[in-house]
Amino acid sequence: MSEVATVVVGWGITFVALATYSTWVVLRGKGIGQELGIGEIEQSDVEKDTSATTDS
Repeated sequence: MSEVATVVVGWGITFVALATYSTWVVLRGKGIGQELGIGEIEQSDVEKDTSATTDS
């Protein structure tokens, strides 16, 4: 194998490893966030106002 091919293969393996690790970190973070209740989507103020009923 030539030196150029060795470098290209090395960069390719490095890129795949980093992409895989990055994906794992993001998915793990989302999972932990869901367990802790972080990042939940809250209703906007408009939706809260229209869903609330008042007795008058």
